Amino acid sequence: MNRIRRLFVRFRSILLPAMLVVATSGVASAAALRGRLERTLPDEIRGPAAGVTVTVYSKKTGRSSAHRTDSDGMYYFTVPAGTYRLEIWVNPAPGAKPATYQIQVAEPYTDIRPILLP
Repeated sequence: MNRIRRLFVRFRSILLPAMLVVATSGVASAAALRGRLERTLPDEIRGPAAGVTVTVYSKKTGRSSAHRTDSDGMYYFTVPAGTYRLEIWVNPAPGAKPATYQIQVAEPYTDIRPILLP
């Protein structure tokens, strides 16, 4: 009987942490989100819109930290899967509102089609 009890205690000490990892793994999962902003250049050619501030917003998680597009006009986020509002802050003036786009983010990654800025 004592041997069975020791076996049960050992099994429980392994099983409980494993169950905790499995139970919380869904909470920690997130999706990679990326997209590109473009501008019309003088010769009517589309080019990257570098240095533009972008955020994502959802009622559940609030507004993300701001990211600036890189030299290729690309932006990157890691967020939980769900519905978001992509916010593009074209006008940096205080009180200005962003251009917004409804997006759906899915795991493991979501690519947003290029957006042409005014």
